[in-house]
Formats: sequence, C-alpha cells, structure tokens
Amino acid sequence: MGSITIESTVLIPWGRQEVYAFCVDEKARAAVPGQDGVRVLFADHVPDRSWTETHETGSETITITCSLYPVADSTRLTVNALYASKGLGRLFSAAKDGSYRKQEAARLAALKKAVDRSVRKAKNV
Repeated sequence: MGSITIESTVLIPWGRQEVYAFCVDEKARAAVPGQDGVRVLFADHVPDRSWTETHETGSETITITCSLYPVADSTRLTVNALYASKGLGRLFSAAKDGSYRKQEAARLAALKKAVDRSVRKAKNV
C-alpha cells in the first residue's frame, strides 16, 4: 500500500538516437505539455538505450525507468513508473490509481508528439 506501478509502451516513428536525445534533454522536455516547470533528475544512463528519471513532490516520489528498443524504422519506448506516496498520501494511493494511469497515457502521448515535432523540425532545418 502506498505505491502504484504503471507500465506503458508507445511506438515513436523515429530512430533510437533521436528519441533518446530528446528525452534526456531537460530543455526539450520542458516543451512537452504538462512537463514545464517539472524538475527532472536523470540517472542510470545507458546511451541510446535507457535511463531513469526521478521527480520529487511534497506528497510523493515518482521514479520512471525508460527503455528504448528498435522496431523496424521506429523506436518502442517502454516506461515503468513507480509512484510512491509519502505521509498521509499513502492512505489514498488506491483511489489515485485510475487517475495516474490516465495521466501516464496522456504524458506518453504528449511526449510522442513532442519528439515527432522536434525531430521533424531538426530534419527540415
């Protein structure tokens, strides 16, 4: 009780290098809707393959482990998110589960659009 684990996958129509470069760039990530103003701490980098990011708030710690896999001419981004509530928030974690799942799906969709927009812009310059 007190933590929620969510595993999600999204297919991004670009190479692993482009997706990795965008995802670990704090300035680029700030352009993703819902990610502006969020302080991200990156760790455990394996270039062009995986990383771990941690977000701290007053009521929870969010640890997200991301892995990239090549799929034909695209990249599959697999995300394992662990929401660990602190203090009294642990009592309400079960009630937050559905909301967090929707939020995570929306976050990945926004990330996919932002990567696509960024890479297209870079290729057209």
